[in-house]
Amino acid sequence: MTFQRDIPINITGPSYQSRSRPLASQQTQNFYQQLVPEGIDEFVLHSWFGLKTKSTAVIGAERGITKMAGIGYRIVDTTLYSFDSAGTHTSIGTISGTARCIMSNDGFNLVIVVPAGTIYMYDGATLTVITDTNITGSIAVTYLNSQMIYTNPPLFVVANPGIPNVASGLNAASADSQPDELLHAYVFQQNVNMVGKGSVEPYWNTGEGNPPLARLDGQIIETGCAATYSIANTDEAMYWLGDDSSVWRMSGGSKQKVSSPAISNAIDGYSTIDDAIGYTVTKEGQNFYILSFPAANKTWALAENLGDKGWFELSSDTIGGKYQITGVVNVYDEWWAVDDAGLYQLDINTYTNGGNTIQRRRTMGAISGKPFNKRGVSVQLSKIKILMETGVGLISGQGEDPQIILEMSYDGGRSWKHYGFARIGRMGDWTIQVEFDILDTFYEAIPRITTSDPVPYSIYSATIDLRIAGR
Repeated sequence: MTFQRDIPINITGPSYQSRSRPLASQQTQNFYQQLVPEGIDEFVLHSWFGLKTKSTAVIGAERGITKMAGIGYRIVDTTLYSFDSAGTHTSIGTISGTARCIMSNDGFNLVIVVPAGTIYMYDGATLTVITDTNITGSIAVTYLNSQMIYTNPPLFVVANPGIPNVASGLNAASADSQPDELLHAYVFQQNVNMVGKGSVEPYWNTGEGNPPLARLDGQIIETGCAATYSIANTDEAMYWLGDDSSVWRMSGGSKQKVSSPAISNAIDGYSTIDDAIGYTVTKEGQNFYILSFPAANKTWALAENLGDKGWFELSSDTIGGKYQITGVVNVYDEWWAVDDAGLYQLDINTYTNGGNTIQRRRTMGAISGKPFNKRGVSVQLSKIKILMETGVGLISGQGEDPQIILEMSYDGGRSWKHYGFARIGRMGDWTIQVEFDILDTFYEAIPRITTSDPVPYSIYSATIDLRIAGR
């Protein structure tokens, strides 16, 4: 049998690694999928955004980042700073403790909660400690309709309108439809979602009564939260890590599990998950939910519009560890990101993480006799062609002549055979063909491409030349 030429294979796709590696070993690392309805192919893999360093003048334990009235704020070690559009920091005052902080503001007052510690308020001029005994001891804060709402287990406490540091004892109640521990009263879509360890109870603002909140009957969600800091939202949905080791989203009062079985199984295998940190980013008109597990050294990310098919992995090193960023904020018309080493901007035209190499990888689905409607037969592969944007090389330095690496696994992703490099084009070399000539016989093979040059990548599809062996 002659080789059948240009058989399409799916090079785009999510990370999906089954417990049985030969069944599914797909990985998408530091790439993300984008739907292109009018494109040559339905999906494209784009390189994840780089980190442009804006400041390394303030470094230390990163405890939170936010904005108020168009100004950026962050807490590093025990100091609250503001920062301007140039990344210049101004020290404001001392924040006690070491825990990650939860912050909210009403446009005039920034409230900072050190969980189970001190609570602060910054009014744009002075940082003070909140001493109201109805508020002290709170572990979280959120804001709705001119009032701060504190989580003070087993109660939620609603502060006086326009006065974040004062609350009446009459404006406290418990979310008691379920006997679980309250973790965070979290506002989304004008509802206050009482997120507990075993359930989520939505409340709405009635504007009257003590407190002025009432439960939305019939909308209780029987899935709790495994990590307080995993809670985050886009303009479309609220996300959290569930008590079942799955990732959930809620919108319009309905919930949906968005982690695939493979993602949920991976998370369930981590020894620690209550340290998970979640945040959301909107870039290029696409929403992303990012979930890091510090103890497990792993970061998962979700392209919101693709649901459970939108998962990929983020890493800041070349061995697959977690993504270095622990928080983001949209201020000064940019997305700013932080870690213990500095302040950055998420930038589409930056191809390193603060100057450090980004390794990008896509492990595809298996090649077998499926194109011939035959399973378990020996096949022979002669070529793999990658269809992608070419001619993206830099003027000089690493990336002047960018390349990608091809490897193949014949044992379900347990080991890999190296097949060399393919050039993807110096600057302006738009007609180059990205091809690998191979002559191997096998029953099933998994291809993997890896890149590390600091250039943009946009990968559309791939084809192979294949035939049934021995004919």
